[in-house]
Amino acid sequence: MFKSPFVRSGFNYDMDSASKESGLLCSDFSLTQQQFAAESDINNIVDTFMKTGHLPDPVSMPQYVDYEGVFDFQTAMNVVRQADENFMRMDAKVRARFHNSPQEFLEFFADPANRDEAVRLGLAVLPVQPQGVSSSASEAPAGAAS
Repeated sequence: MFKSPFVRSGFNYDMDSASKESGLLCSDFSLTQQQFAAESDINNIVDTFMKTGHLPDPVSMPQYVDYEGVFDFQTAMNVVRQADENFMRMDAKVRARFHNSPQEFLEFFADPANRDEAVRLGLAVLPVQPQGVSSSASEAPAGAAS
């Protein structure tokens, strides 16, 4: 027995029913705060700016600064990328110490109080003092006789 294929049309297909079967129903509590609707509406922001010339507080106007002597954007991005790659080549335990953050790693080295821990982690070496020079001899004034 031959069965004809089903062809959807406006007379035999309920779009609302199909939407309810296959659609996404978000029944979670909404975190949207409706009291901010007017102040976040772009039309109100533009109207206020046109009247007063001031943007809302969190927004700041673009600043143009002369960075003379600083390399171009592409070079800066390459330096950042290279630093990130070098950080990722380090031992996983050392990276975990800095929460896998190159910024936290650099902040650690910016503080001289962390030098002993950096030596312990194998990231730095103690400065070598020249042989034959003692700290007490360097404090005595030249030509002083006892």
